[in-house]
Amino acid sequence: MKFFKKSKRWMKTHWKNRSFRIFLVVNILLAVLLAVENMALFSVGVLKMLRYVILLGAVAVIACIDKRSKRIPNEILLALVYLRAVLLVIEGICYPSYALSMILSVLLGSILGGGMFLICYFITRGGVGMGDVKLFFVAGLYLGSGGIMAVVVTTVFSSAVYSIVQLVRRKAKLKDEIAFAPFVWIGLILAMALGI
Repeated sequence: MKFFKKSKRWMKTHWKNRSFRIFLVVNILLAVLLAVENMALFSVGVLKMLRYVILLGAVAVIACIDKRSKRIPNEILLALVYLRAVLLVIEGICYPSYALSMILSVLLGSILGGGMFLICYFITRGGVGMGDVKLFFVAGLYLGSGGIMAVVVTTVFSSAVYSIVQLVRRKAKLKDEIAFAPFVWIGLILAMALGI
């Protein structure tokens, strides 16, 4: 209950900002467009697209928070974990013959996503934040073992391009920190557009 009150307060505060409203509306339209495209071109099922739309919407909100405050709220990540558990049960009921493979894919996706960024966290000595590790763990729960690698590649690629451009333009230094969640959002969009 505390989480929902906090979320409502956060949304009310940010809703006053015109650019946030535009971003949110564009993100919703983009998620719907990508869902329709994936269902039409790649024969993706409704439940899978629902997972992707939920993840894309939540990562968009996380990206806004991370860009402004350089933090990823645990409350949103925890809510996503609970929601994924509910969706997994529904998927298991709808497709009982695939239940075990879905559970294995979810577990492997979360271990791959979270594990790779946990290694980066230790290698960079905090250059990659623990919030990023948790975000990729949760993304792995939603995307499974097949989809998480595509999102990792597109995310790292988009952040590298941005960083190189900023360095060339002398807008950033090599040791500057950047918010990573906006690139996860871009990576998700690119991966969905390519039909992960």
